[in-house]
Amino acid sequence: MTRNSDPNGTPPKPGPAPAQPANTQPVNTDPAKVDAKLKLSAEALAARMPQGWQGDSALIWREWSFPTYLDGVHFAERVAQQAEAVRHHPDMLITYKKVKVSYTTHDAGGVTAMDLSEAASLDDLR
Repeated sequence: MTRNSDPNGTPPKPGPAPAQPANTQPVNTDPAKVDAKLKLSAEALAARMPQGWQGDSALIWREWSFPTYLDGVHFAERVAQQAEAVRHHPDMLITYKKVKVSYTTHDAGGVTAMDLSEAASLDDLR
């Protein structure tokens, strides 16, 4: 007879599993962060478009020129490292001495404040 069995040696039946906390994310009530993930209207985009960028409410882009091919590759690497840090990834096209970066937020179906913020920050990476 085991310690957890009845007098006949029958093991006890398992009881209900202990309640687990619900796997929920906190609701974000900060308007600045909530709005950062909402698609911008064409008017809002036009008013807030970072200098040097172009596009529409679906996609924004900018192209930079560099003295050498590797200078462009190194810039693209810095953009990629920043994108990983903020978990918001642009599309990039590297050609000879040029890098084109495009932003859109797929979940929102177009350009958001998050895209504009990341786009504006790329000048600091140059």
